[in-house]
Amino acid sequence: MDIKYVEKDGIGVYACRTDKFKSESLSFSFALPTFKDGSVACTLLLSVLKRGTLSYPDQRLLNERLDELYATLLSFRNQRTDCFQLIGVSADAIKAKYTEDGEDVLSEVIKIIAEILLSPRLDESGKFIREYVKSEKENYKSIILSQMNEPRTYAAIRCREEAFASLGTVDRLSEMCEKIDLLSDDDLMNTWKKIRDGSKIIVFYVGERSEDEVLSLVRSAIPDCVGRNIALAVGNAVLLDDVDEPNEIIETSSLSQGRLVMAFNCRTARRDADYYAMLLCNEILGASPVSKLMMNVREELSLCYECSSVYNSARGVIFVSAGIDPESYGLAREAILAQIEDMQNGKISEDELEAAKKTLTGVYESIPDSQSAIERFYLGELLSGADTDIDGFIGHINALTLGDVVRAAKRLKLHTSYFLKVEEEGDE
Repeated sequence: MDIKYVEKDGIGVYACRTDKFKSESLSFSFALPTFKDGSVACTLLLSVLKRGTLSYPDQRLLNERLDELYATLLSFRNQRTDCFQLIGVSADAIKAKYTEDGEDVLSEVIKIIAEILLSPRLDESGKFIREYVKSEKENYKSIILSQMNEPRTYAAIRCREEAFASLGTVDRLSEMCEKIDLLSDDDLMNTWKKIRDGSKIIVFYVGERSEDEVLSLVRSAIPDCVGRNIALAVGNAVLLDDVDEPNEIIETSSLSQGRLVMAFNCRTARRDADYYAMLLCNEILGASPVSKLMMNVREELSLCYECSSVYNSARGVIFVSAGIDPESYGLAREAILAQIEDMQNGKISEDELEAAKKTLTGVYESIPDSQSAIERFYLGELLSGADTDIDGFIGHINALTLGDVVRAAKRLKLHTSYFLKVEEEGDE
């Protein structure tokens, strides 16, 4: 797939031209340097912004208009990297040739998105409607509390908090509700102004229009957008340092099943030479249904209910997660470490290697079938400072050898082990 780029007045448009879909996909995002407590403030801000605009004072009127536009759905984004925040809205709009009267739905949707982000409904004093802010704060805290009460989610978050603590870039779940309460009306307004006035606008489009056509549509929706030529630092991953001894954290909870999460530092980010080998290493280890963790720790040894791994290339860390009986903690932990040691010693069969390649390449071969997947892949590549297309990506995977995977596996070092165990009688 060919991605074209054009930029003017601080609006950068990436366009993937294709006639494959009946709809047009567009995301409209503000990108600005990361700032303190920006994740919490931006998440709350997006919730408040969608409550009403100048033309659509409440959510009901806004939703009615979107229903008129062939039930167009909007989704909201708050993504943070080491270098910048990405805050915005995306939508899929039916193409004009499939509407009853040839209406240019995308053009109208862009106007609505711009109004949500740039012209929200404010009170007489020029601040956000207090009722909206109060309501969205409570909704946000409810989400946080639900995460704290869901063992799998909570254990994953806690392991990430502990592993990334030295970087100072992760909001601790236990402090989130307090941070939400401490956000004042002025804080929220200042966050919005910071985003509105100090951001570069990034648009990603998938459809039949050219990048210049899309840029024209966006500029017509925000005609006063000038002087936003803000440089963004991309591809500068901040990795963890290795530790002399792995951190081990054990906490208790009133649940029926234990959760074990282990963070393995591999210090391999998107632009590193071993990135593709690390992807395949993770697939063999625990990302595939026939991975070593599933086939050995779960099926053969029966030490867990499920066991899988996830590769975080932004931090160069592989997380292994397992649901286990509390009494199996030590055995499960050692069995997971044994699987990694086996891989480091080259104990990977040709069948395992080829099955992992087939599964992994299949995921990337399916990307062109989904507009959202196209955006996730290409925007991720661009913002990480890489420029590989899908075919090139698959080619890199297929060219990997057993030696490449073993070399990647040898980079894995246990950094943090977190166990959420069942609260037993007598525990405080």
